[in-house]
Amino acid sequence: MASLNILLAIFFLIPARCAAGNGVPRSCEDVLSHYSGTFFKEGVYTIDPDGAGGVGAFQVTCTTRDDLPGHGVTLVPHQGGIVPHSQYFKGPGAISRSAAFDYRLTEEQLESLTRISGKCRQFVRFSCFEASNFVLTPWWVSRQGWNMTNWGGAPTNSSKCACAMKNNCDRSYRKCNCQINDLVWRNDEGHLDDKRYLPVKKVHIRDLDDSNEEVYLMVKPMECYGALASGSPTEKCLCSLHAEAKGSTKAGPLLFQLPDLIYGQGYYDVWIDDGNQKRKVTDVYPQFFYTKIRRQILPSITVSPVTSPECTNVLQRCPVDCERLAKLTLATMRLTTNITNGGVQKPLGQVMCENVGVTIPPPGSRIVAFYKTAPACGSSGSSTHVFSDNPTICCNVFTLPFTNQAYNVFNEKCSPNMDISAIFG
Repeated sequence: MASLNILLAIFFLIPARCAAGNGVPRSCEDVLSHYSGTFFKEGVYTIDPDGAGGVGAFQVTCTTRDDLPGHGVTLVPHQGGIVPHSQYFKGPGAISRSAAFDYRLTEEQLESLTRISGKCRQFVRFSCFEASNFVLTPWWVSRQGWNMTNWGGAPTNSSKCACAMKNNCDRSYRKCNCQINDLVWRNDEGHLDDKRYLPVKKVHIRDLDDSNEEVYLMVKPMECYGALASGSPTEKCLCSLHAEAKGSTKAGPLLFQLPDLIYGQGYYDVWIDDGNQKRKVTDVYPQFFYTKIRRQILPSITVSPVTSPECTNVLQRCPVDCERLAKLTLATMRLTTNITNGGVQKPLGQVMCENVGVTIPPPGSRIVAFYKTAPACGSSGSSTHVFSDNPTICCNVFTLPFTNQAYNVFNEKCSPNMDISAIFG
């Protein structure tokens, strides 16, 4: 206990240049920096990632890793400790079971650490004997309580394990070794490294109803290291609103072009470009990062293992972020809300009908968000997201008397009997 108190006292002596505003180090990177040129001792330290005024400071273990030279690594152990043992499961019994992990920190404290860290990872290993796993979903549960379907060494929600990414699964047609279900001990292991969802809160274990079925599960502490990079925005996500193309996942007629989203190097380094100026997304929508839909990655979005980190970032985030941007946009205005278009004030619905240029008869079309990535990252699979809580839109196209000019009109009430006299009298 005396040595622990000495370590805790040292926290408050660390210079302000490598500490939070209250003098407490933000992470173990700061702790290691303080010991630069001297002997660094692994141990328990108090850190405060978001500084004074944020979530409370908390204790972690600071260490180093041979494969991460120069980094102070922040360890966040669960109830199994810094060096946990494998958990053993054997049938007969319940066919489906689970292993839960308690990190003794709040979700907000974990979020504050992952937010300021350049990277986080957590090693997981699943060893199985005649127990079919990684078939049913979910495979594990994130710190937020969200269902996840991938295993260590594979991208978020890819429905794969590391062996599938390396093309060396014990059966070439399988995506995980523990899907094989035979009388041979098989392993799936690797690091989960999407810090947005770490650490692992729960792992599901299945197919344990027979006496010869066995599983060993290893979940090590979460490790965070490095500083969050920042820089000029680079990769683009192009977002727009369309009339629903019924029976198709392709974009229907364009209703409204949303601002482009531009991703910088850091997770929170996201900008909006409306064609006139670029602004931080939080300057326009302060709540953008604090919603489940913003944080949850769609299971259908997967990327090639040879894709660059920058393109992986935009390909995985673009679908969810476009939907979120669309919902935030429509949350602040209705189809009858006046907006400035071409220097003229018009209802949003009227602008949409002028853009669409065709008749959308009653009962109307639902509004969907459509995304695509900029050419530099190739094109991700087109996807639409229906906003069931928004009204449908109806548009009429009339030919003006004497000029034979087409005139597009927003049919606010989706009336089947709307005629041009209702507009011009």
